[in-house]
Amino acid sequence: MDTIMLFGRELWTGLALFLGSVMDVRERRLPRWFLLGFGVGSVVLILVADPAGWQQKVIGMLLGGSLVLLGKWSGCIGIADGIVVMILGFLYGGTGCGKLVMTAVLFSAVAAVVLIALHRADSKTRLPFLPFLAAGYVVFLLQVLPG
Repeated sequence: MDTIMLFGRELWTGLALFLGSVMDVRERRLPRWFLLGFGVGSVVLILVADPAGWQQKVIGMLLGGSLVLLGKWSGCIGIADGIVVMILGFLYGGTGCGKLVMTAVLFSAVAAVVLIALHRADSKTRLPFLPFLAAGYVVFLLQVLPG
């Protein structure tokens, strides 16, 4: 992928995660138009910029798909969060998406422990996940972008 397309992918993803984080925190939900726009825009971007490497993209999407199923089955994660992870898996492949999601999970766990310690939350409190995905994305970018 050339530098301009790489920049476009990172800008697209960063803007979508920022906008999604704001909506997730304010409304505790992600509207369908956001999910559809992020998904379709990502497909178009990848078809233009990086049509190869479909196996990694499918593996990344399976990670998000498993979160969607987990959300439907147990309710411990929002279905929209799983859909966003599917889109991230399509954009960054299985390895990149896995790193991003694990970083987000680590950030959310630390935040949960701090909130519980400060008596601002309990074990039933639901935290919006997209802000943690956005923070994980920043850490991911710092790791993968050239100096």
